[in-house]
Amino acid sequence: MCKVLENSLFVKDKKKYKVITECVTRFNSLYNKNNIIRDDIFNILENYVTRHDMPFSLLRYPIEDKELCACTFIRKGCMFVMVNSDLPLSKQIFAAAHELYHIYCYLEENDPVLLQTGSILESNVLDDAAKEVEDMEANAFAALLLAPKERLEEQTDVYNLSYKDASVQTILRIMEIFAIPYKAAVLRLFEEDKIDIKTARRLLQVDESEINKQIDLTGKAARWQAVTKNLIRFGNLSEQMYDAERMESVRQERLESDTARLSELIRRLNKP
Repeated sequence: MCKVLENSLFVKDKKKYKVITECVTRFNSLYNKNNIIRDDIFNILENYVTRHDMPFSLLRYPIEDKELCACTFIRKGCMFVMVNSDLPLSKQIFAAAHELYHIYCYLEENDPVLLQTGSILESNVLDDAAKEVEDMEANAFAALLLAPKERLEEQTDVYNLSYKDASVQTILRIMEIFAIPYKAAVLRLFEEDKIDIKTARRLLQVDESEINKQIDLTGKAARWQAVTKNLIRFGNLSEQMYDAERMESVRQERLESDTARLSELIRRLNKP
């Protein structure tokens, strides 16, 4: 069996998968309602943490090490989530949703692990298969949150999709609608019994080059494959610096020094 299937929570532990499904339903009822999330995941993430009265900062900048997708850590009472913007946008979206699960466990279930060690999402967890239980749960949570059953059924009707003899083109349509990576789209169709395990295996064995070729030919899901390495966000740091300057609450020399340091950091990150 393909590792993506073998190491999915749906296959490993259906009882726990059902618990995660119920968790996503509760989360959506409070923080998203019926929207298809896509790249709004970053706003949902920030809203969720701040509504729990915790200072939050979302960092998005390119990291040359593509093995590192995202990480979450807490310092001096503030939660930081970093997402590598040198990844396709769909993977950034999935990574943010994956990290949201770890944060959910910390805030809702009083899980101390995030506070003690943080969370690091590596590419093998995102691209291939999670092996640790909490990462399996986080992947299931992310996929269910981004492509929930109700919206999948709804969009199947809207686009009159047929899953008989499903092809790469079928998966690209799901990717386009929900802004999720290829393997996550295949797995969601398998989980909802839209395709059988034989079809899922066949689709998961398609080379990445062939997938990219079909994306280029059709344009489907192309916008979610864009690499946004020029996107650099340091939370609300720039906003705070602007407010400090406007209110004259910091000496001009300090503002000029901090602005120069920030500009130099951005220059280094943008360096080819």
